[in-house]
Amino acid sequence: MTGLSRRVVLGGLGAAAVGGAVGLGSGRPAFAATVRGIDYSYGRPRPSVIADAGYSFVCRYLSHNSSKNLSRSEADALRAEGLDIVCNWENTPSEALSGHSLGAANATEAHRQALACGMPASRPIYFSVDFDAQPGQQSAINAYFDGIASVLGRARTGAYGGYGVIDRLFDAGKISWGWQTYAWSGGNWDSRAQLRQVQNNLTLDGAAIDRDEARAADFGQWSRHAVSGTVSVYGFLADGRMTYTAIDADSGDRTHGAVTSSATLGFLPVAMATLNFNTILVTNAEGHLFRVDVLTNNNSLIFEPPVKIGEGWTHHHLAYDGYGHLFGIAGEDGQLRRYNVTTAKPTSIGGNTFIKAGFTLKTLTATGQDWILGTTNGGQLISYKINGPNDTPRYELRSTTWQVFDSLFSAGGGIYFGHKPEGSLHRYVDRDPFDGRSDDLVGAGTVDDAGWTQVLLSAQPRTVA
Repeated sequence: MTGLSRRVVLGGLGAAAVGGAVGLGSGRPAFAATVRGIDYSYGRPRPSVIADAGYSFVCRYLSHNSSKNLSRSEADALRAEGLDIVCNWENTPSEALSGHSLGAANATEAHRQALACGMPASRPIYFSVDFDAQPGQQSAINAYFDGIASVLGRARTGAYGGYGVIDRLFDAGKISWGWQTYAWSGGNWDSRAQLRQVQNNLTLDGAAIDRDEARAADFGQWSRHAVSGTVSVYGFLADGRMTYTAIDADSGDRTHGAVTSSATLGFLPVAMATLNFNTILVTNAEGHLFRVDVLTNNNSLIFEPPVKIGEGWTHHHLAYDGYGHLFGIAGEDGQLRRYNVTTAKPTSIGGNTFIKAGFTLKTLTATGQDWILGTTNGGQLISYKINGPNDTPRYELRSTTWQVFDSLFSAGGGIYFGHKPEGSLHRYVDRDPFDGRSDDLVGAGTVDDAGWTQVLLSAQPRTVA
């Protein structure tokens, strides 16, 4: 941790400055044997800078001092950047001398704060002994950790400290997790400690940090892996050819494609929606609705000739939620309509329900059952819950900047993709896509800087959880 007591003692021993990229460029280096991380308190280096400097995890405070504590928004931003998180409680450096009752109280509050930040309830929490603890003080320290274990269970109880106290706590069976600092350790390392703090008094992105190393595959971290699944993306080029690309929802990396068909639709589609892995709906300028059946999208993309299944579909946007409802927007006044999809290969679409006018959106996608998301020409990002006619609660997630996207798509799970006209594709994570809040929506990086030249894009719904 970054407590004053240790910095005063060790102030001249490891001072250094760490630049934003440290000569590594913009890539994410892999560390096979030793995984590197940092811990920090009051300063807040940007997650992108942490990752670009080659670090894979951060250790962050829980305490009664909110100014140094991990927050939910910070945790979301760290995880969205691909960084794992370890939680450590430290309110004062020597509170471990206060015995069982304070240990239990601290564990209760630490657990509450960690869960609020998104930590899974099964993950351990470390508790600081941030001073040169002596053998004569061990009885009080043991009682403190007994109090912690009475709340968390011994399997989730961890300690931070120098060699002596970590060694004694492990020997007494008081902890299952150890984070040992080189301070007060005399060059000794306890092999049972999953984490090591190896250097203090560094600077990254203008913030004071310490450097850490993980010595076990599991060191108590909880990660960005909050979603799983594949985003299957269909698109159309300006000449009517179809494309297919697969993206790992969690990492944002392309896992397949892009595969482009040799055949064309025979017309330029106006709007599209993906029903399932091999069924696409498209409209043309004459207001005809077509079903396109995909035969293969593996090494080549082959589809059957479009089948007309409806007329009067003058919608400039379509989106399917994966739960039987197809949404369309038509007209200058933004008339939103909801339709029923009852089969995987529909020969017609029924249940035409007028929901409301005023949906003058630039882009449209569905994010869940009866939930749609869109952007405006003014740059707003807006989520709607479609309960029925004239019952459409509206949630403004962003008030500006989203006008840069000409296409928006989602496969569920709170993962959104925005496409820019110059061909770049960007990924966003909404930790709770149905809470109507904006503080848990974070940028999650660029899938590709260029190459996405499609004029329409759509993802298969309900493939990300």
